[in-house]
Amino acid sequence: MKKNYKKILISLAVLAIAALSYLSQIDAFFQKTFLGEFDKKGSKYLNETIERAVYTFAIVRGINGIISVIQGTNVAVSPAGVGVQLSVGEVLDPVNDLVEHFSWIMLMSCISLGIQKVLMEIGIWLGFKIMLSFSMLMLSIGFWMPQISGWDLKIWAYKLALISLVIRFCIPAVAVVSENTYHLFLKKQYDESIASLEKVNREIKDTGLADQDKNESESYLNALKKMYENTKETVDIRSKILFLKDKISDYANYTVNLMIVFVLQTILIPLCVLWFLSRFVRYIGSIRPNREA
Repeated sequence: MKKNYKKILISLAVLAIAALSYLSQIDAFFQKTFLGEFDKKGSKYLNETIERAVYTFAIVRGINGIISVIQGTNVAVSPAGVGVQLSVGEVLDPVNDLVEHFSWIMLMSCISLGIQKVLMEIGIWLGFKIMLSFSMLMLSIGFWMPQISGWDLKIWAYKLALISLVIRFCIPAVAVVSENTYHLFLKKQYDESIASLEKVNREIKDTGLADQDKNESESYLNALKKMYENTKETVDIRSKILFLKDKISDYANYTVNLMIVFVLQTILIPLCVLWFLSRFVRYIGSIRPNREA
């Protein structure tokens, strides 16, 4: 009788945990512990990284717009009576492809971060509200019916409860690991690359080559006459094109560095952490329960 009384109390306590879990009270309790800071860090990291990705994406698309304008520029001049055709677009053809690829990577990074934010909310709902409450219900039944068809309900309830914790905190864990990796290994590379990219953006604009077609359409004959009379302007245009060509290799390096940063930070590292957690969950599920009568 005393043993049954103890089972009743334990079963009621477990059912109370199941009810509190379903009503999100258990999660509210966790929010008051150090795990709450875990969630806040994960949410803060995702928000900051999304802002950083959107900002970088805007810079890249802005440069791509300038390059698209400059690509169609063909400067026709006649210094000292000799015709010269200067094609700026040929210099920028390789970079335009690189910018397009980088734009897609940034788009995928933003999508990945957005999915992680949604999965964090799903983890709260699925991990505690569904799986933890169900595991507690299974545990309460296991106290009275230890085995059903050879399955030890208590062991499976413990396993399901542990899996629910993994699901609940897997995305915050991904975010925290990604944040620490970024600050330890990637932040310096990102800061240097984005600052250099902004500088390149300004320098390309300062060449004035993006406005060349506009100037020619407004007064093409006058421009030709002026260039014919002053060959120094032709030399200036040549120097701008050569300057632009020199900047292309630097721009490509900065762009590739940023591609590496965002691919690692928002795609590869999250996938690796999720793979490790999935293997852990699989390991938990592979543990054979006690089937002894």
